[in-house]
Amino acid sequence: MKYIIRFCLSLLFLLLIVAGLLFSLEISFEDIFQLKINWQEMSSDFLYSFLRVTLTAIVAWIIAIIIGKLLYAFAWLKIITLPALNFIRHISPYAWLPVAIIWFGLGETPAAAIMFTALFFPAVIMTTELYEQVQIEYREEANICGATGWQVFSLVEIPLMKVEFINLFRILWGLGWTTVIAVEMLGVKQGLGFRLLDFRYLLKYENMVVYLLLMGAAGIVVDHLLLYIIKKYMRESS
Repeated sequence: MKYIIRFCLSLLFLLLIVAGLLFSLEISFEDIFQLKINWQEMSSDFLYSFLRVTLTAIVAWIIAIIIGKLLYAFAWLKIITLPALNFIRHISPYAWLPVAIIWFGLGETPAAAIMFTALFFPAVIMTTELYEQVQIEYREEANICGATGWQVFSLVEIPLMKVEFINLFRILWGLGWTTVIAVEMLGVKQGLGFRLLDFRYLLKYENMVVYLLLMGAAGIVVDHLLLYIIKKYMRESS
């Protein structure tokens, strides 16, 4: 019963936020319900944005896990590269927009570069810290049993940190999903950000609200799905 009450209260709070957004834009719920939505166009925009975020997050996640391992294994490499990694990590991805246009022009290439930059550098810092949290006893026992470096990585560290790594991907995907709107304003031909920019120029605020609701709903669904996977692995581990 208490879960139903919590859900209803959360839904009510969300509806109040949506109502406040509509009121600030002088839009009624009736305007939203009567809006003629191009479902094919919206589905296509959503798919393009979802794939951009997901594929970039996967690539940044995998590379960061490998680079993080190298930084942990080689202290000298970490000493040399960590200041530069932290320097780039603290620069907002939006600050790279004019630089990306100068380097790559407009289109998919600068969009991918900005998205990757926004996700990769924080991921490297976090993965390096995750490796440091693994108890040294596990590595020492594996080495005593004759395990190679690759075996320690694949059979000891990855299984021990699978929950943390999945949670890292969850964080990266959420970060990418909040970044994709600005990224898709760099001259791509489809996507939620591209369409929102179009709606802004055409003063189609009702359509903008629908796309914002879609983004929020999709983010909640993906986040809960990844949380479910994390809790499943946690139950198996215990």
